[in-house]
Order: sequence, then C-alpha cells, then structure tokens
Amino acid sequence: MTKSLYRSKAVSVLAAVMCLVLLAGCGSTKLSEDFNEVEVKSAAENVIVLINSQDSESLEKICTVQMREALTDDVWEQIYEAIGEGGTFEQVSDMSVAGSVDKSSGEEYAVVVVKAKYELKTFTYTISFTKQMKLAGLYYK
Repeated sequence: MTKSLYRSKAVSVLAAVMCLVLLAGCGSTKLSEDFNEVEVKSAAENVIVLINSQDSESLEKICTVQMREALTDDVWEQIYEAIGEGGTFEQVSDMSVAGSVDKSSGEEYAVVVVKAKYELKTFTYTISFTKQMKLAGLYYK
C-alpha cells in the first residue's frame, strides 16, 4: 500500500471515528429551536470555504476543544490533499439540516449534510455544530 493511499485511508478512518464518536448514542431529530437553520447552513458553507482555501487557522478557531485536538496539522494536510483530488470547487448542490442529541450528555447538535460539487467529483460533507456554533464533527466522503 502506498504512503499516500495509506494516509487517505487513515484520514477517512479518523474522520469516520470522530463522526461516530459524536453521533454514537445520538438520536436524529428535528432541528432544535435553539438553532437558527439559516445560520447553521451559512456556518456549514463557511466550513467548506475554509477547507477549500486550506485555512487551518480559521477552522481551528471555530472547532470545539475535542475537534481541535483531533485535527492536527498533519490531519488537515491529509484532508486538503483528499479534497484536492476533486479538482476545483464549483458549488453546493444540496444541503439538509437535522438535529441530533447525545443521549449520554443530553447535548444537542445541528447536523448538516452537504453535497459539494467539484470539477472531478462530488463530496458529501457531514458537519456538526454545538449550540455555540462550534464545529463538533466533520466527515466527508
């Protein structure tokens, strides 16, 4: 297995684990009234813009502490490399918002599923936010 392929798989596994940890024990529900759907969608679009511009510093500023610790510089570089394989970003083609509740803590999240069209492929992002609009989960495929 090549080093690049191994890294790509490692990033996918890491992202999936972070998403599963966040969503494990969570129930998908209607978006809580504590969230503003327009604001959540705008924040998700901003995350995609920051990823496309490879702005790790700005991304880290909006992350929860747990996400900041998990998304090291090396992980960000691997994410950027994988997304870069899609070519130039063109547009968001679809976006849906739902709520999620962590059953163990009772914390509510906004979860946005975004289809983003790139020159060579389409990625589906799953982006989660806390009530404080901190980035709490990031997964792409």
